[in-house]
Amino acid sequence: MSPHRKRRFRRWSLRILLIVILLPVIALAIVRSAGWLRMRKTDREIQAFLGPYQVNAVNDTLKLRGRDIVYLKTGKGEQKKSALILVHGSPGSLDAFLDYMVDTALLSRVDIIAYDRPGFGNSAFGIAEPSLSAQADILIGLMKAMGYDSYWLAGHSYGAPVIVHAAIREPRKVKGICLIAGSVSPELEPESTVWRKWIDLPLVRDLLPVSMRVSNEELMSIRQDLVMIEDDWDRLRMPVSVIHGTKDVLVPFENMQYVLDKATAADTIFTKVFEGESHFILWTHEQQIVEELVKLIDSGK
Repeated sequence: MSPHRKRRFRRWSLRILLIVILLPVIALAIVRSAGWLRMRKTDREIQAFLGPYQVNAVNDTLKLRGRDIVYLKTGKGEQKKSALILVHGSPGSLDAFLDYMVDTALLSRVDIIAYDRPGFGNSAFGIAEPSLSAQADILIGLMKAMGYDSYWLAGHSYGAPVIVHAAIREPRKVKGICLIAGSVSPELEPESTVWRKWIDLPLVRDLLPVSMRVSNEELMSIRQDLVMIEDDWDRLRMPVSVIHGTKDVLVPFENMQYVLDKATAADTIFTKVFEGESHFILWTHEQQIVEELVKLIDSGK
């Protein structure tokens, strides 16, 4: 090969190598900065959503366990005696529940509160709280701060074990709980977290969208945290509602049977099975889930 061709070959080889190295980095940077992957709306966007609805809304911040926790409360007038608190999954934010927070069937019965769990939405975005117990502390702190006589709790995905933990510790305040595609069985969580630890390596985690990084951090210890409350389910004497899709590949449907086996002291257990449906029933079957929440709330009258 002539010297000229060798130089051309080296130049093209270098260009190809740079493309191979830089393209994934650029792609990850674009993904990381994508707004929809932040999974949060601004205050202005939330107010714009609420605008057409005749609801009284309060969007504010509370200091709980040293964290600034952002919450949204909706109601139809004077504060009711009971409130429904909605707890999002991982990743997620309070805007996962916006459609529920303006539902007239629910608002005729209770005020509704949703909040950004720590590290998500506008609650110290990017700073994870990996302890399930601490997550429950924040929820309990929210209940005490809001000042209602009693609460109904509903949690989606990772939000489900958070409300279970809180209800176990505050059974007098919690009138009933609803687990929506809830991840509550330690046996159904993967034993190995090697891949999660790999994702948590500095070079890798810095390329991930912030919401995904926070999610990975809090899910690393979920199996052990669920084991810690495995023998406490008999403290749940309030009504329990369990909702799940049979084709949920993120949180196995078998979690429903785990609840049925564990919550034997519950006043009543309601179940709703969505045949052939995935993990995202919170959004794809909103009206049916509202009906289940109404059924749960009415059972406590």
